[in-house]
Amino acid sequence: MANVMKVLKEEISRIARSEISAALKPVKSVNASQRKYIAELRRRIELLEKEKKQLVKTIAKAGSVQEETPVETSRNWITSAGIRAMRKRLHLSQKAFAKLAGVSLPTVCNWEAQKSSGKLGIRRKEVFARLQQIKGMGVRDLGTAGRK
Repeated sequence: MANVMKVLKEEISRIARSEISAALKPVKSVNASQRKYIAELRRRIELLEKEKKQLVKTIAKAGSVQEETPVETSRNWITSAGIRAMRKRLHLSQKAFAKLAGVSLPTVCNWEAQKSSGKLGIRRKEVFARLQQIKGMGVRDLGTAGRK
């Protein structure tokens, strides 16, 4: 009886292994294709990085490289409340603030009306830089032009 049990247990194990192998076959093929894809992406990234380095060297040799100081966005966030506070601090109307910032009146209205507490989606670098300059200004810097 013990021999029959042993043979039965071995047969169950063999069938279970074959069932597991059959179930894992599609997963293994997908895994292999994903590994190939990742390896190809890594090769492409390496080539692009080499190409970028060569381009930077070429531009540097041409003498036309202008080093830009990266704007530290984490410290230079401008929020809707910040725009309103800046405008009030400088005693400017929305129209005067828009003129000073180089944008339209509806733009300033939209900036101030935003409900989110995060940073504003200012896309133009010139406008962002101008707002940073305005942020550092005082009432005396403005003179009498553009006041309410």
